[in-house]
Amino acid sequence: MTPTDICNMALSLINGGRIYGLDEETETARQCRLHYDATRKMLLSQYEWNFARKREECVLSEHKLAGYEFVYAYPEKCIRILGVIPKGERFKAESQKEYDVFTFDDNTKYIVSDVPLAYIDYVYDVKDIDVFSPVFVQALKSKMGAELAMPLTGNSGLFDQCYKLYQAATQEAKSLSAKERRQDMPYISNYVKARSW
Repeated sequence: MTPTDICNMALSLINGGRIYGLDEETETARQCRLHYDATRKMLLSQYEWNFARKREECVLSEHKLAGYEFVYAYPEKCIRILGVIPKGERFKAESQKEYDVFTFDDNTKYIVSDVPLAYIDYVYDVKDIDVFSPVFVQALKSKMGAELAMPLTGNSGLFDQCYKLYQAATQEAKSLSAKERRQDMPYISNYVKARSW
């Protein structure tokens, strides 16, 4: 599968014809080029897609920022940070260490934190379509359909239809992702439950 295939699936949702390549000099191909990459990145940033999660050791920077002990380089292909984790620990959404993101004078983003020897969990910029999950492809083609509906057809009904398909796909992704992870749920005794009234 290629970006052209995904664009053609999106175009089929809005009766927008077909393209043979994103490099075509047609209005349809121009709109696909304009929207494909931005839509893919936006969709990646909205959710913790399992296929796009990555963990790597933070690279210490020479920059300093008052109020923080450490300044780390922002990973080049990072779309969204999920957490900064001390070495030897694992990612736990409910107990995240504090961090922030700043841009310094060289217009480069950095992560600032008080966590020494940190690792970063993040969503990275996946471009290889073979890595995409089927539900991500469904969400991407539906969102692309919504993005293309107005400029190519001017039909707001088609936009609404594609947007609803996109929302359904992201809900399905959340459900499937939750089933793919095992998380220890804290046991709360009936005594504690009764006392919380």
